[in-house]
Amino acid sequence: MGTVGGIAIVIGITLIAGLIAYIGDRVGHQVGRKRMTLFGLRPKYTSTIVAVATGMTIALVAEIVTLASSPYARAAFFHLSEINNRVNELQAQADTLERVREQNIVVNRGELMYDQFLILGPAQSAADRLKRFDAFFDAIVDQANRRFVPQGLKAFKGKSSDPDIAKKIDAVLSDQRVTGFLLSGPVLMVAIADRNLFPNDAIHFTFAPYADQVIFHNHNAVASVEVDGGIAISPNLAYGQLTTAIAEEAISAGMPAYFANAIPSLSNEQIQATVREIKAGRGRYYIVAHAATDVYPHTGGIPVTFVLSRTPK
Repeated sequence: MGTVGGIAIVIGITLIAGLIAYIGDRVGHQVGRKRMTLFGLRPKYTSTIVAVATGMTIALVAEIVTLASSPYARAAFFHLSEINNRVNELQAQADTLERVREQNIVVNRGELMYDQFLILGPAQSAADRLKRFDAFFDAIVDQANRRFVPQGLKAFKGKSSDPDIAKKIDAVLSDQRVTGFLLSGPVLMVAIADRNLFPNDAIHFTFAPYADQVIFHNHNAVASVEVDGGIAISPNLAYGQLTTAIAEEAISAGMPAYFANAIPSLSNEQIQATVREIKAGRGRYYIVAHAATDVYPHTGGIPVTFVLSRTPK
């Protein structure tokens, strides 16, 4: 039953209630005028009892008629608790099935489908870009089939030369974001899943473009974490917070999330030396990460060096 049906029922009940009240009032009024008595009561009380009894009788008749004519009403009156229990049971089963389905995800939406990327340059001709993209597409299909079919996905059928796929490739290359990025420099293309893929799903993917511009310049501070001197810090916690901050800064600057992992150059001995220096010192320290080179999306990670400083830069 929809919203309109529910509103109609509410209006109907309201009108019936008004009708019952009116009839009961009129019957009671007539009884009062005739000065009738019941069980030796005064006419005033008799008319009240008759009015109430009339309203109750009409309501009872309406309920009987409704129950006799509507299976929904009978279910609501006599089986509501059972219905609620069944609904809760079915909801629990649906939740369980959904959790099982989520646990069986082969590829998550947004996950890389191919561990390589393609760079398209503004100096390349349209024909050259198309040729390079076609080869990139076929390489994606080949690796995705070899990687994911054994995990339960259905193989991708088709290649870049197929007419339908060729049209989709043309649409990718003419996309406004791609052409806009190409106006100012190279574009990095990656293949990602555009939906969650479950067992028996066909392999499916799309392309994400990124402007291949400088994310961090060499030696620039990328991120830092504050620590207090005079205490024994947990290096795993401190450097873990710092690498998370590096990734967040890189992503906000345009680095694909898939490549936004810090590549530290510190050895365990250097880390322990930093920990000892902080413990022996006083006041506020910062462990600062600097870019070890100019970092682009195509760098495929973020090479960094760490220094202990009194300032966050």
